[in-house]
Amino acid sequence: MKDYSATLTDGRKIYIPSWPVNVALENLTQAGKCLGSDHLINISYLNIPSVILALMECEDHILTSALVRHFICQARVDGSKISTDTIDEMFQGDLHGVAELFAHVVHSQYADFFELGLAKESSPEE
Repeated sequence: MKDYSATLTDGRKIYIPSWPVNVALENLTQAGKCLGSDHLINISYLNIPSVILALMECEDHILTSALVRHFICQARVDGSKISTDTIDEMFQGDLHGVAELFAHVVHSQYADFFELGLAKESSPEE
């Protein structure tokens, strides 16, 4: 996976560095446990409603909110690194922005991986 750049719907530019394999695997297993595999796969396609549903349906709200913060703290917004000290200020009153950025982080790290495992079309019949 390559480093990832995109623009949020509010116009802010984001940059997300690619994760080392061991980090990506650890984060993938944690995210799957917290959010459920179906939600996680849907989120990887930048599906914001899936982020909202996954958060609302989570079983462990403390673990899930920590996971979301951990993921988005890997990104930079308009050139500024997000940290636990700056996250509140950067996203004050903007939970949609948090959900959108989280979806971009998941997309940047896992979309290709999930795409490999999903059947895109039926097998041809002989």
